[in-house]
Amino acid sequence: MQILDKIKLPKDIKELSLEKLELLANDLRSVITKYTLANGGHLASNLGVVDLTCALNYVFDFPKDKLIFDVGHQCYAYKILTGRLDKFDTLRQKGGLNGFPKREESEYDTVNSGHASTALSIACGMARGNVEGNIICIIGDGAMTGGLFFEALNDVLTLNKKVIFIINDNNMSISDNVGFINEYLKVLRNHGNESTFFDIEALNNIDGHNISQLIEKFEYAKNSKKTLILHIVTKKGKGLEDAELNPSKFHSVGKQNIKPTYGKVFGDTLENLAEKNDKIYAVTAAMIDGTGLGNYAQKFPQRCIDVGIAEGHAVTMSAGLALSGVKPYVAIYSTFLQRAYDSVLHDVCINGLPVVFCIDRAGFVSGDGETHQGLYDVAYLGATPNMSIFAPKDGEELKEILTWSQDFGSPIAIRYPKSEIPCEYSVHTPIKYGKWEKIISTDSQIVLISNGETLANVCESAKELKSQGVNVDVINARFISPYDEDMLNSLSGKKLFFFEEYIMQNSLYSQSLEKFNKEQDTATRVYGVNVPNRTYAVATREELLKEVGLDSDSITQFVKSKL
Repeated sequence: MQILDKIKLPKDIKELSLEKLELLANDLRSVITKYTLANGGHLASNLGVVDLTCALNYVFDFPKDKLIFDVGHQCYAYKILTGRLDKFDTLRQKGGLNGFPKREESEYDTVNSGHASTALSIACGMARGNVEGNIICIIGDGAMTGGLFFEALNDVLTLNKKVIFIINDNNMSISDNVGFINEYLKVLRNHGNESTFFDIEALNNIDGHNISQLIEKFEYAKNSKKTLILHIVTKKGKGLEDAELNPSKFHSVGKQNIKPTYGKVFGDTLENLAEKNDKIYAVTAAMIDGTGLGNYAQKFPQRCIDVGIAEGHAVTMSAGLALSGVKPYVAIYSTFLQRAYDSVLHDVCINGLPVVFCIDRAGFVSGDGETHQGLYDVAYLGATPNMSIFAPKDGEELKEILTWSQDFGSPIAIRYPKSEIPCEYSVHTPIKYGKWEKIISTDSQIVLISNGETLANVCESAKELKSQGVNVDVINARFISPYDEDMLNSLSGKKLFFFEEYIMQNSLYSQSLEKFNKEQDTATRVYGVNVPNRTYAVATREELLKEVGLDSDSITQFVKSKL
């Protein structure tokens, strides 16, 4: 690294020549590529903003000036240039650097973020609060398709304060960009002669890999007295040929999956069902590849709808699809479905419409940290009327519930993790609405109850307990809502242990406590381990499960402590 080793803080950049700035950009790309490929993370999006990050730090005075990343998954170069080079090898590791901006990590990180379309709203609030220095937003990877961006744009037009916002136009979200906004940006890329954008002064069609031109435009923006937009054209994956050719694949990298993932099983199953059922539509929000719908989209382009980063619209539009008589399957990550809660409640559930929510990344997610943990969907979906919630224990059960859901006439959420499917169970009881199944049945007075991926750890614990002379029954509580009241009644008088990879609100543990308390059933002892309701830093799923007591060893010790 010819230059980067000499850069400790942004002030060290300001004396560099243009030639050395370009060498610095090369160094940054090498470091980002090396450690992101090693540790996993967002590669293509970060490679694309290296040059503009160098130019920003050359012109502006951080942290006095405030830089706000939309989404946040393009902040790696900024982290390195703001004093974190020596820690960059710990990226996305427990106790290491977060892959997103994190205020607790550095004074240079303005706001914690990991979701799209939020930056301009944050900027409007900071401008009204009269923060010192310039306020700069980097908005890209499809964030302009989100409704919150346009709510903030409507506000910033009336704001008597200066905000600089950069449109990082790389023609991509995680997948290809879609919709009118993308078409409008194509016009700017091809012509670039408009001087305003929604009545805001705009500097269009700036080459995002020409550091000299970037510095010139940033100097103009710094000295301007009013809000303005810089439309900067970048190439996602810049500097790494494979990432440039396939930016969607290299958007986020990690270890290669050897076993099938739940997302792969979902995509393959929906494709097979759609071949026989022309009422099936798939809906997603800029996540065709991430949710496993790549092949489906190619095979059924008219029945695969990508609305861009607009989860609320995806859900409410799906309500319209259901009203028209078709069967929508809405594939959205758990952490992103949070952004559409009112649409789920108001437009789908109150209307009792047969929309199927296929919730990927449920439970703990390795590497991404606080903003991406899928721990809250049971709590918020369990608080909506007419909603059923199901958690498959393996790939076969995911296939079964997807097949079964075709004829289900009300809303249902199917939640499953990001991970590979670790095992397939020998027990597969036909699905009946609201009914659980017994995995291990010995007529024991000790019953372990779980669902989804966590059930594997419970079964492992059951084997260990048996080796220690303690027989237990194990139940797959696959329907979280409604729960199996008949089976719970049959367990009256026993010791029941619930282990669930989501927070306690509306969990089976909390529902069972409520049930037995209402019935004044003092003979039944109910214990449980849920995920405590707090934020969780970067770590692997296995490390996080151990932290909250949901690994097999902790489950074993918890059961033994209550005997």
